[in-house]
Amino acid sequence: MFLAGASARAQSSSQLVVLVDSKPIVIEAPRPFVEVSRLLPDAFAQRAQAIAPANRLLTWFIPAFSLKDQLNDKPNRYRSLQVQVMREMEPVRYDAKSFQSLRDQTQSGSRMAQISEEDTDALFAMLDLRQLSQKSGSRKILGMADLGADSFTLCVATGTEGSDQYGGREIETSVSCVTYILLNEKVLLLTVSGPDMTAKELRNSMRLTREWITLLRNYNNAK
Repeated sequence: MFLAGASARAQSSSQLVVLVDSKPIVIEAPRPFVEVSRLLPDAFAQRAQAIAPANRLLTWFIPAFSLKDQLNDKPNRYRSLQVQVMREMEPVRYDAKSFQSLRDQTQSGSRMAQISEEDTDALFAMLDLRQLSQKSGSRKILGMADLGADSFTLCVATGTEGSDQYGGREIETSVSCVTYILLNEKVLLLTVSGPDMTAKELRNSMRLTREWITLLRNYNNAK
């Protein structure tokens, strides 16, 4: 929930405070992203319903120019940032040791390569991702990345059914960086999504994630 039942706005239009099991956490997004849950309430509600039932959507950010398109009913694809919390993890207080256990558990669940921004071209050249553009709901974990302290990131490619004003239902592919981050004894999920499934877009998502992690740690006085 938002602090005091509403967003506790600070100095910028992209900053607010959320409560996670009574723990206040400052959420700030890199420029040019702005928080739009209040400006696009119907779209926010649709996103909240679309995520896994085990998760709770806290905030949603898109670029300021993309917000103008949305308000003018121009359904262009755009980059977005989301903050979620897993419901079963929300009441749990984490420290460095338990967070490391969470990382180990996540990594042991499936075989994942450790990747960095420099690996993206080779990764896309090696993998056959064509099936993602042929089947809605398809998903592939590309690897795990270390993009900041007290965090770990899963890089994911997905295919989802899109729609347009002419009745089209083409499969839209994209890349996302899903980050588990420890802030104020709570674990949040940060999702940076790019509108294209390319090595360039994955690099951009990874750089944006790195910047976002640093920003959140600074605003929450993480040591």
